[in-house]
Amino acid sequence: MKKILKLIGIILLLPIVAIAGYLILTESSIPPKITKGSQSIVYRSVNGTASENIMKVIELMGGIEKIIGENDIVVIKPNVQWWNHGATNLSALKTLIDMIMNRPGGFLGEAVIAENSHCGSEPWTVEESGWVRIFERNSDIEGINNFYELTNYLKKTYGERYSTIHLIDVAYGEKRVFSPVDGTGYVYCDGTGGVPMISLNNGKTGEDFREVIMTYPVFKTDKGTIVDFKNGIWKEGEYTNQALRFINFATINHHSHYVGATGAVKNYFGVVDISGGGWGKLADKYNNFHSFAYNEWDFGPVPGTMGSEVAMFMNTVRKADLNIIAAEWVGLASRTEPPVSHTRTVLISSDPVALDYHATKYLLYSNSNIAIHNPDNEEGPLRHYLIKCAENGGGIFDETQVEVKSFNLKTDSYQTDDNLAVIGETTWGSDLKTLYKYLKFRINF
Repeated sequence: MKKILKLIGIILLLPIVAIAGYLILTESSIPPKITKGSQSIVYRSVNGTASENIMKVIELMGGIEKIIGENDIVVIKPNVQWWNHGATNLSALKTLIDMIMNRPGGFLGEAVIAENSHCGSEPWTVEESGWVRIFERNSDIEGINNFYELTNYLKKTYGERYSTIHLIDVAYGEKRVFSPVDGTGYVYCDGTGGVPMISLNNGKTGEDFREVIMTYPVFKTDKGTIVDFKNGIWKEGEYTNQALRFINFATINHHSHYVGATGAVKNYFGVVDISGGGWGKLADKYNNFHSFAYNEWDFGPVPGTMGSEVAMFMNTVRKADLNIIAAEWVGLASRTEPPVSHTRTVLISSDPVALDYHATKYLLYSNSNIAIHNPDNEEGPLRHYLIKCAENGGGIFDETQVEVKSFNLKTDSYQTDDNLAVIGETTWGSDLKTLYKYLKFRINF
């Protein structure tokens, strides 16, 4: 009897297996890119290690000395809320900091890793984060398995020239400040205490009305340098002329049915204060960045408003000098678990919209075949927020106006516009929940 039941079970599973096999083996059809102009540039290196790729792409841009000055304060914002492929590749980040510290012509400034992972008052102790969780992939450095170990290594190597800054939400114990005079904390741009009013509403009425204000951190490095994220370096009661550089160092992965994909644009969520959580108020009547755009963990009343608020932050607080996506691995249905494709790519641009458009289309979607990962899908949340960000001055969405300079380290040659899709070797894993989620997205979207 048991053998008969087992046989019936296998027979019932065969159609599911056949469907899964068909979906897995079916490749997305991506037409060749057409470039008509060059309002933005995406630099790309493929088929090297994460370290080799970032060195090559910086070389394509003219070298680190063309990007970072001798006395600059360089703030690098990675993604440490997650681990594995959901976190910024450790090897690529270490290599970037090594390049800055060993800059041709010398480097007398400081390099800072600053991140708000919204994980409580002591994020460096939270097990379910990139600070503590041991990476199964996306490290590639012997003896270094998470961000805690990486930042300790950087501190021992570079001393006071390097700092790790944990940005903490006011709800978790950080204080609200109005300027560096008040010390370190978060500035709320609500028009009080001499701070400008910088707000955005979604144009709705009644229960669907939302309004968000910009927030930004003020912090002190290990060397004692006061960094006002909006206004620059503060010393002895005034702002100085010392250059503050901001590098937005993101990943590219699947992110839910209501976001689609997470990349350089969404990485700004780790700079602002998100007190109140997914569906809460920041202060008084104002929403935080997440609750402004979404109904907790679902679609919000106005498609794409996440892109609008990030664009406002770029234009009124600070826009990254450089956006980097280290796509060594790309998560097809999760930020931590397989299925995951080994795409072996690093991309850089001053334009986060152009960068996200390219990375989602030619790396994520080309491997996942999931419609919401395609920025050309008119019904997808990804397209909505990238277009809103572009419309509000955050970058260029139209890829015909984006030049791509891509180098293939395996062939030692530049790539052409008809050869940009990167198909990585995919690890499917054995987690049934994540595999089911992948198949569900493939079938339903």
